[in-house]
Amino acid sequence: MLRFTHLSKGYAQPDGFLPVLNDVSGEVARGESVALLGESGSGKSTLLHLVAGLDVPDHGTMLLNDISLTDASAQTWNRLRREHISLVFQDFHLIPTLNVDDNLKLQARLAGQLDLDFCNQLIERLGLTGLLHGLPGELSGGQQQRVAIARSLAHRPTLVLADEPTGNLDEQTAQDVMTLLIDCVRAANSSLLMVTHSPAMAAYLDRRWHLKAGELHED
Repeated sequence: MLRFTHLSKGYAQPDGFLPVLNDVSGEVARGESVALLGESGSGKSTLLHLVAGLDVPDHGTMLLNDISLTDASAQTWNRLRREHISLVFQDFHLIPTLNVDDNLKLQARLAGQLDLDFCNQLIERLGLTGLLHGLPGELSGGQQQRVAIARSLAHRPTLVLADEPTGNLDEQTAQDVMTLLIDCVRAANSSLLMVTHSPAMAAYLDRRWHLKAGELHED
C-alpha cells in the first residue's frame, strides 16, 4: 500500500551538510500498523514528513496505492492529505471554536466522505457520546486526543500518520488511547505508521522499525 525506496534526506547547516536519512526503504501493507522508533534526531519525524508530503526527499521514490508521490504536485498532495492520508500529532490541533461533533466530522466533510453510521461507531468506540456538544477547551488531554483520532479516521483514510500521539498524556491515559487507536484503525481498515520513542507504545503495533544513524532496521 505504502512503499518508499532508497529515500535520502539532509539539510544544509552553517557548518556543512547534515545527512538525516540514508537510503532507507520500507513497505506498509493495507490494514497494517508499523511503529517507527529511534533516538531524538534519528530522522523519525523527517521520514514521516516525507511520506506526508510536508518535506521533499533528496533522492528516492514513494508510492501510495501505486500513485507516485515522488514528483506529486502541491495540488495532488493537498488532495491526498484531504482524502487518503490523515495526520495525528501529540498536539491535538482541534479547532477551539467548533464543538466536538463538528471537529471530528470536519475532515470527512472536506473529503466528501462523511459516513454518519461509521462516525457514530467511532464516537461509541472512543467514548465520546456525552461530549459531542462541548468545546475542545472543556476536555481533558486524553479526551481531546480521542477526538483527534476520530477526526483522522472518520473518512476511512488509506494511511494514518501519527507523530508521538501519546506524548502529552500520562501513562494510563496513553495506554487507553493506544488501545482505542489500534481498534479504530482496524475498524477503518486503514494503515498506520506511528513515530514513538516508547517501546511500550510500539508494542501495540504489528511491526517495529528502528532508525539509527540515518538507516532503517526492522525487529
